[in-house]
Amino acid sequence: MRKKILLFSTLILSIGLITGCGNSKLKNGEEITFTVNGKNVTADSFYKELKNKYGSNVMIDMIDKKILDTVYKDDEEIEKQASNQIESLKTQYADTWEETLKGAGYEDENDLKEYFILNLQRDKAIENYIKDNIKDDEIKEYYNKNTVGDISAKHILISVKTDENQEGLSDEDAKKKAEELIKKLDDGEDFDKLAKENSTDKGSAEKGGDLGFFNKGDMVEEFEKAAYDLKVNEYTKSPVKTSYGYHIILKTGEKEKPKLKTVKNNIIETMVQEKLEDDPTIKVTALDELRKSYNLKFKDSKLKSMYKEYIETSLEQAKESNNAQ
Repeated sequence: MRKKILLFSTLILSIGLITGCGNSKLKNGEEITFTVNGKNVTADSFYKELKNKYGSNVMIDMIDKKILDTVYKDDEEIEKQASNQIESLKTQYADTWEETLKGAGYEDENDLKEYFILNLQRDKAIENYIKDNIKDDEIKEYYNKNTVGDISAKHILISVKTDENQEGLSDEDAKKKAEELIKKLDDGEDFDKLAKENSTDKGSAEKGGDLGFFNKGDMVEEFEKAAYDLKVNEYTKSPVKTSYGYHIILKTGEKEKPKLKTVKNNIIETMVQEKLEDDPTIKVTALDELRKSYNLKFKDSKLKSMYKEYIETSLEQAKESNNAQ
């Protein structure tokens, strides 16, 4: 598709040059672009044919570029990201860089960079649209439901044998050993001592199983839930199973929940990503609304119809991709 769009853009430019260079005309004034077996092909018919085949994608790119080059004029972050993408590809295709560019339908490196910049601008515009439409009540609700203070914990891990870890025990034996260690804790034995002697997490074992402070998302879900459910200085009364094996968790500390103003920006960033994952149609809607806000109007009824069809198709494809997940 990129090659076709590039070809279309080049041909449209060619039409402009051809019709402005004193070419032959039909009696009705139409410019003749070329003849085949004595039959004339006019610039108008040539343009219409190309427009019908490739016009939609080229039109969208041209509209977005006009708008986004204004919105994000001289955006250093986007410029840097695009440059980094180019350098990454140049490293990957070092020996065939020029051939790779041409094969992908790009005239030169700058042409590819412009493509990256446009897509980065679109991503930023979509994120900004979502941020602008997140209400304060939504942020507060998210804060109340999901924000917690950091906690600290120690653990003893008894690994289960897997394809990646051949040194672990069988599931049954690992669970049994963890249960035996919990009984020893019940009988008053020292957690740090048991961790150093038994935990297969060698990184924390030498520190008595200490994992330091962490928050939601830092640990695997089963471990995290069990740790947060404990009171300070309380340990799990039954082994906690995760993909790593069986854990005995001792909660050692808990910090106060941070103020909303302190974490508000992080909450917004997280909500943006969640909304993008939950509703893929939001990308289409965001850019459509942006174009409308810049008074997009079509003088060509065919292009207007093409744009409407493009939006409808894009929304439908987004819904289908979401349903397929």
